[in-house]
Amino acid sequence: MSDMKREFKDLMIYEPYEYLNSEITGDYDESHAVKCVNGTFVGTEENGVASWLGIPYAKPPVGERRFKAPEYVDADDRVFEAKYYGKSAIVSIAYEDTIQKLTSEDCLYLNIWVNADDKTEKKPVMVWIHGGAYVTGSGSQISYSGANLVQEHSDIILVNLNYRLNMYGFMDFSSVPGGENFKTAPCNGLLDQAMALRWVHDNIAAFGGDPDNVTIFGQSAGGGSVSILPVMKEANRYFQKVIAQSGSTTLAFPVDCEAAQGKTKALLEYTGCKTMEEIMALTEEELQKAYVEAVGMFTSCPYYGTEVLPEAPIELYRKGYAKHISIMAGSTADEARLFMGEGPSLSMEEQKIFAQRAVGDAVPYLKEEDKKYYEEFKRVCRLQEPGLVETEFIDELMFRVPMLQQLDAQSAFNKTFCYYWSYPGSNADMGAAHSVELMFVFDFRGIGTNSPFNGTNISDEIFTTVQQMWTNFARCGNPSTDNVEWKAYSADDRNVLVIAGPGDMRIEHDLLADQYKAVVPLLGYYQFMDKFFTPGYLLDVVAARE
Repeated sequence: MSDMKREFKDLMIYEPYEYLNSEITGDYDESHAVKCVNGTFVGTEENGVASWLGIPYAKPPVGERRFKAPEYVDADDRVFEAKYYGKSAIVSIAYEDTIQKLTSEDCLYLNIWVNADDKTEKKPVMVWIHGGAYVTGSGSQISYSGANLVQEHSDIILVNLNYRLNMYGFMDFSSVPGGENFKTAPCNGLLDQAMALRWVHDNIAAFGGDPDNVTIFGQSAGGGSVSILPVMKEANRYFQKVIAQSGSTTLAFPVDCEAAQGKTKALLEYTGCKTMEEIMALTEEELQKAYVEAVGMFTSCPYYGTEVLPEAPIELYRKGYAKHISIMAGSTADEARLFMGEGPSLSMEEQKIFAQRAVGDAVPYLKEEDKKYYEEFKRVCRLQEPGLVETEFIDELMFRVPMLQQLDAQSAFNKTFCYYWSYPGSNADMGAAHSVELMFVFDFRGIGTNSPFNGTNISDEIFTTVQQMWTNFARCGNPSTDNVEWKAYSADDRNVLVIAGPGDMRIEHDLLADQYKAVVPLLGYYQFMDKFFTPGYLLDVVAARE
């Protein structure tokens, strides 16, 4: 196993467990038993927080249901444990023994946390969708536990979930004989999320939640997911508000792109399969081996121009598909530095080399008349050091500018709010990297892990204020606090809340406007993101170092 895989694996911190939930046929704790459509689930309580873990929200997507749209659970009168997390979606490193036992194609489970001491009726519900570039991550990661948040904000119910990842959730089979029966496969991961939201809508009242006051929130690929779900008819009836952290509608590619079709071709070539019947006959182990050794070298994301997403999501926003939904969204100041530093722990100089290569190799895809925009970006960039210019371009192209474009469109229909997180971690090379805000949103200081990029920069004031803003938005759609007035964002009045540090949260108007103007014309070039996310770039930098 390479150093990069080993270190990346170490970041995959799952809540340790040895058991799966079973049916209960004898006596059980009725005080933590909740009747749902698919059974009665018996949870547990610790430190005043009740939890129900590993509840199935759909039928297992195995056997004939592999690569198919999720199917809703059947009605059931039996009683089940809800003490243990369900297995997580298969991830790119799942073929290794240390992770394999925690993952499965049978992965469609969700988890619920409720403050047991708060008897508020119709509690606001927050549903977290994890990130991980659509290839990794899980609702059972320690950092995504809802215990600390609902302990501090007792009127909130927190739910998180697993969904199918990589080729299991995002794969196009239209070119394969028999593929006409798998039309939803390019977006099945999103349909899983929609199905989980349906389950929450149908059942959350039994846990004390308000099914008509649901906020979905997520980060990275989760931020992309919660940005796309509002324009999906299968999902948008089940929630009213969205918090998108470092993710936007741009995290979806056209289905005919190289990334989508390359994955399908790689699967066929590696396995020797020629039809969907042959692919469906592969064992889970055979399929996963193909993913790790061939298919996983391609990026993964939802694809549009498909049955689920007929057009680019941003176009559906402009047509008002999400007009009933309020959105709060933001990005961090140094997003891409996480990607360059997390795998093989690249030095700052190596990070710059990686960024320069990734952007440099993608620039030739620009039409001749569009190259002037990239040149203009380099001229107005807030950072002028070689390597950092390219890093900032990746940040703008992948995260901040498409997020603003999404808010520009949605603000014509409903309230929107925008933030820019510039408060850094203690690692100067990482700055305010992608994921730096997660510790503050979930407050996982005391549950056995720490963010490697926050270090000593863990201000209590920011914890308190950020959680108050996030939960206020979930309660009533206004993230302002007693100390911070957060003005709404619109295309005409681009108010951005800058989260710069303790005592330094301020509204700025039209932040980094010149960079925004230079990048907007380039948003259609998905190849930049595709090139950047290709694993070979990072591996080549490591090989050059050695």
